[in-house]
Amino acid sequence: MRVLAVRGEIDLGTAPQLEGPLADAVEAKEPLLIDLSECEFIDSTGIAMIVRAWQRIADGGAADGRVVICATNEQVRRVLEITGLELSIPIHASREAALATLRSG
Repeated sequence: MRVLAVRGEIDLGTAPQLEGPLADAVEAKEPLLIDLSECEFIDSTGIAMIVRAWQRIADGGAADGRVVICATNEQVRRVLEITGLELSIPIHASREAALATLRSG
């Protein structure tokens, strides 16, 4: 299992810093937890990157397509919910719950 922890903001200016670690996580072919616990802001650029990584994992059959998100910041959770992302990727309020989901899969 791989955990990718994001701190600060994910937007057009910072997204390139996330591309490499996300690509590495996809290539690892392991279940992936994207931990946004310390993420303070996410825009459509960040959402798109997460969706692309999830699609690559799901389409490649890697890790049984298992990706989960942990988001404790209310604003970040609201953005994820508004976009409907939780319909495709489980979103948890705690890291422990997200990890438990990956372990049980």
